Order: sequence, then structure tokens, then C-alpha cells
Amino acid sequence: MKRKLTVLVAISAALTLAGCSQSTQGNTQSEQSKSSQVSKKSSNNSNTSSDSSSKSSDSGKLSAENMDYKTIASAIAVYASQKYGDTWEIAVNAAKQNHLSVAFRSKAETGITSDNSGYVYEVSGTGKSSNARYMLSGDGANKQITIFVKQRNVGTASLSDIVNYLNDKNDADLVNQLAKNAELNAKLEGDGATTKDTANVNSVIPAALQGTWYTADTGNGNIDTLTVTGNKINDEAGFSMNVKKNNTNSSSDSLSGYMKQTTMNGINFYSFTNMGQEPGQGSTYLARHTENGQDVIVSANSKGTTNAVYWKSKDLAKQNSNKQFSDLKY
Repeated sequence: MKRKLTVLVAISAALTLAGCSQSTQGNTQSEQSKSSQVSKKSSNNSNTSSDSSSKSSDSGKLSAENMDYKTIASAIAVYASQKYGDTWEIAVNAAKQNHLSVAFRSKAETGITSDNSGYVYEVSGTGKSSNARYMLSGDGANKQITIFVKQRNVGTASLSDIVNYLNDKNDADLVNQLAKNAELNAKLEGDGATTKDTANVNSVIPAALQGTWYTADTGNGNIDTLTVTGNKINDEAGFSMNVKKNNTNSSSDSLSGYMKQTTMNGINFYSFTNMGQEPGQGSTYLARHTENGQDVIVSANSKGTTNAVYWKSKDLAKQNSNKQFSDLKY
């Protein structure tokens, strides 16, 4: 009897141990399965994050096509600060805390002796006169930018090359940040420009064009301001001119121009052209007009193609942002 009891106890113990072993194996397999699932989820999340990062990176790129003047100025400044440092780096670092200002100069004012014609653009981040300067030639993505430190030519690059360089450096956000608050045709403290006061000169520009006008036809949501007095045009989009009665056939003063009348597409335009040149390529054409019952200024090129429509208020400019009107040529 004792023997039977001993055998039964041994069998019972063996069964218990076997059950525990199976339970442990089951738990281990369950944990391994959970671990595997967690690992797969982590891997999937990692892939998703990577894909998202890649998409975000692709979307944050600059394009040299149809880039507005403020973004061009900001792109040049960031590019020059990294390539050449010096006064360009000072300007960009200051602009991050304040805003980027770009003044328009003549070559005579800056002492720059370059084959380029047109304005010298002076860049500042402090609101004070600066030695960070550039000049432009050509159009679109192939536009050539010549960069100066004071009067010294430090290099030339196309807008396309500059954009590619900045995209490789992932600097699109910085460029757009500076462009958002950039000021064109700025008046800088310690300004070397000595434009003559035209207040006492007889008015040349018709009263119908005079005043402060606004447009949101910039393609990026920014509002540009056009200011017209009796003798001067300041267009924040990149055009400034002291207007005189006649063409003096002198190209020495690139900030001065003259006015003529012309009719294009049934609209009476006034052309504003640099001294020594004939109306056409490079001229600005402005006309007083009416759209949606509101007085506007239409800006066009030499072929009568509309560049922008300027309104009497910022609100009207926003409401009519990038609209195309049936009576205007696009």
C-alpha cells in the first residue's frame, strides 16, 4: 500500500512539473510574439516617420522660377553670407533679429565700376548703410547676380545656381523667413544716397497716377506698395525713379527717367524709362483704370501684358489678389 502511494505521488509530481514547463513555454512564446509585434510596429512607425520627413524635406524647397523680388533679395543675402561671410554675414545675422532692408543705389553713389547697368542693391539687417551689395542682369532662373563687398566684386552666380546651393543646405525656411518682412527701396541710416528733393520742381507725373497704391498680385501673398508723387515713383516690387520732363540722353544718372504717353489695348498708359534709353524693354508702364467700380493703377510691360493691378487700400488688394480681369491683357 505504501508502495502504491509512493508511485502515485511521483506520478502527480511529474505531471505538475510538466504542466509548469508547458505554461512557462507558452508564456515565453506569448512574450516573444508580443515583442515581435512591438518590434514590427516600431519598424513601421520608423518607416512612416522617415517617409514623412522625406516628404517634408521635398516640400520645403525654393524654386528659381517666378521668384518675387523680396525672395530673390533674401536668397542672395543668405547665399552670400555663407559663401563670402564678411559684411554679408553681419547683415543676415542682424536681419534674423530685425528685418532685411534693401536700398537702391546708382553705381556713382557706391563707387562700383562694373560693366553691369542698372541699380546697385545694398543689403542691411540693421537699418544702417552697408557694404553688402549686388547687381542683377538677365531674367528668370538664368538671371545673373554679381556680388560685391563694398566696391570689390567677389563673385557671380545665376539665380538657379544660388537656389540649388540653398536647397542643398536646407535653407529654404530661412530665406522665406527673411523675405516675409523684407523691405525694398529702403532708406538706410547714414545713407550715402543724395537724391535731390523734388518738392519744389514742377509736377511731371499726372495727378491721376499720384498717391499710394497696393497690390497682392505677388504670387506669394505679400502686399507690395506703389508710391507716386509729382516727380517720383517708388515701387516696392523693385522699381524706383526720379521722373523728369525730357530725355536728356544721359545714362550717368540711372535713378532718373522720363515719361511718355502711349495707348495699348485701348488703355492710355504712361511709360517711365531710364534716361538715354527709348521706351520698351526695361520700361515701366502705368495707367489709371477702373475695375469692380474701384479706381486702380494697372502696371504693364511694353507689350501691354499686365504685371499687377494696384488698389487704394490693402484690404482691396487682398480681396482681389491675383485676379485676372477680362478687359486687361495677361
